[in-house]
Amino acid sequence: MNGNVTQPVVFVPGKRYRVRVVSLLTVFWLKFRIPGHTMQIIDQDGVACNPVEVDGLDMGPGQRFSILVTAHDTVKYNYKYNVTLYADFFHPSPGIMPRYYSGLIEYQKNASLQTISAVSDDQLVWSNTLDLQARDGMPLLPVDRQIALTVKDYFPELDIPYYTFGDYAYNHTLVPTLFTALTMGDLAFNSSIYGLQSQAHVLHYGESIEVIIYSDNINDHSLHMHAGEYQVVEVGPYGDAVANNRTGVAFKRSGPAPMRCDEVTIRSYSYIKLRFRVNHGAIIFFHCHMIHNFKGLAVT
Repeated sequence: MNGNVTQPVVFVPGKRYRVRVVSLLTVFWLKFRIPGHTMQIIDQDGVACNPVEVDGLDMGPGQRFSILVTAHDTVKYNYKYNVTLYADFFHPSPGIMPRYYSGLIEYQKNASLQTISAVSDDQLVWSNTLDLQARDGMPLLPVDRQIALTVKDYFPELDIPYYTFGDYAYNHTLVPTLFTALTMGDLAFNSSIYGLQSQAHVLHYGESIEVIIYSDNINDHSLHMHAGEYQVVEVGPYGDAVANNRTGVAFKRSGPAPMRCDEVTIRSYSYIKLRFRVNHGAIIFFHCHMIHNFKGLAVT
């Protein structure tokens, strides 16, 4: 990531490259660009999509993208790739937040660095899951049942902040949830036996579930589901547009073959709709990736 210590990425003129960009961050979001080059997204979180051209990737903690990048036909210039780390819940501080890094795209050793005029982020096209369509054409799932979750602040004691999907913060159970599910017979379908701290929702095989998540919180959260993918169906307006009760700010919906992924960002004071079919038996962990997971923002 840091261009001062990272080896150059060598491009051969005329070749097309598949570049896999993985965010191993736990707190920060990142923006990734290769100025002077065209990027096409071809998958998110390992799920193939129809190619979509963007100027850069805007990624939450844990997200993964594959992009196609075609090298130029000449070795006259080398180029820089840029990485910006940011988090809206940290106050801007020069040199600290946001943080800027860069590395070298090398066509020829010691070639001149191509000068590219700076462009503001709001003039660029960034990755957006709702702009992607699943390559296999899987249509929008019907809804058999809807589960509503609300992201809240929670201060149980000593003014220490926690975050919840509802009225209780998730906490690890003394008896593992999987052990309880495998040993309690028919009672395993009663969500109350797992305890309030597990925030359990019992799903049935074959059901098509819609999860609608409302954020009553000033922070952005990157939401990760284990053991499968969900369709990203709809995203509401966010941030100041909601907090200040502005009207006329539209929500955004997916196309006919919604992108499936296992990681998506819900912005402050927004909402998001996700759909998936229960097609296997598992204890599924759904949580903020990662820092707020340790402060209770999770369900099973």
